[in-house]
Amino acid sequence: MAQPQRLYIAGIGMITSVGADTAMTAASVKAGVSGYQVSRFFNQKQQPVTMSCIPNEIFSAMDIDIDEGHSYSAQYDRIIKMAILALREAISEKEIEQPVPLVLAMPDEHDSGYYIPPELLMANLIKQKDLNLKSDSIRFSSTGRAAGIQALDLAIHYLFEQGESYVLLGGSDSYWNAARICHLDNSGRLLALNQMDAFVAGEGAGFILLTSQPERAMSHNNQILSLFQFGDGQEAGHLYSDKPYTGDGLDQAFKCALSGYTGEGVDTIYSSMNGENHWAKECGVAIMRNKKWIKDDMQIEHPSDCLGDLGVATGTVLIGLAAQNMLQASEPNTHLVYSSSDGAWRAAVRMEKLPKIVGV
Repeated sequence: MAQPQRLYIAGIGMITSVGADTAMTAASVKAGVSGYQVSRFFNQKQQPVTMSCIPNEIFSAMDIDIDEGHSYSAQYDRIIKMAILALREAISEKEIEQPVPLVLAMPDEHDSGYYIPPELLMANLIKQKDLNLKSDSIRFSSTGRAAGIQALDLAIHYLFEQGESYVLLGGSDSYWNAARICHLDNSGRLLALNQMDAFVAGEGAGFILLTSQPERAMSHNNQILSLFQFGDGQEAGHLYSDKPYTGDGLDQAFKCALSGYTGEGVDTIYSSMNGENHWAKECGVAIMRNKKWIKDDMQIEHPSDCLGDLGVATGTVLIGLAAQNMLQASEPNTHLVYSSSDGAWRAAVRMEKLPKIVGV
């Protein structure tokens, strides 16, 4: 999936349990603020499940005309409203005259039954005229956590092949669903008392506005951000497979993202690790197999320690947090961002900070 074209970040929007926007979320994660809390959901042992949720007041205060469709639920309401808020922030700094294509990260086949129907989400986003979405250019990337990074391939298509000025990319997700919680609890995956090899179910949305033109990129101290190499891979021994874990999927994604890299080395890795041991093992294997591109003193950031697991929003939230980190840093740096799905797919992207073009 690796592509030679550079993509530039023109805008970022997100909402999480620790921040109503990108700046607040980034500051909270940097400070180690946790959104973890005891939820109203209970596991089979009648212990409350730990979750990382956005306050209900945020959603009830939003005056948005929602098309509820059939079997509307609190989870659907949250996913729609989070997406709208994050999309609005992502385009807020730009004067966008033409409608913008949108690529939505979606669950894979194993989780799609616990998610909002794609047509309902799409209809409600198109309904928001201030988002200025190109309704006939909305596509889905349906591979779970890896989808937000994998969808960069579709962004390349819109920007370089279709000649669009911008494209929006991202996802919105919530575990506020009793059936989904029950399914994960049956697998022993949710954090609760005496259940440690587990993750915290979170919720949030993250969208990035991308462009092929560096002069349109967001900047700070005359620096802009580039997404250059990206790639994916498949793990035969994924969570829904009986095959042994090999580590080949994430290793392949790393190799694609780092192919041709000649810099001083990756100094920070942004990871989708969520607290389950499986993901820590996978990350360690991928780093060992790609040591020649990674600095010995590199840092690993896993924001789920603060945010919980964000499902299909993971990839673009990680990109957004990495972008905030890079722009605030005084020295040149290279970040590697990756996200792994419960199914086979893994995806990674290399991010670099570049000087803004003089006079633009």
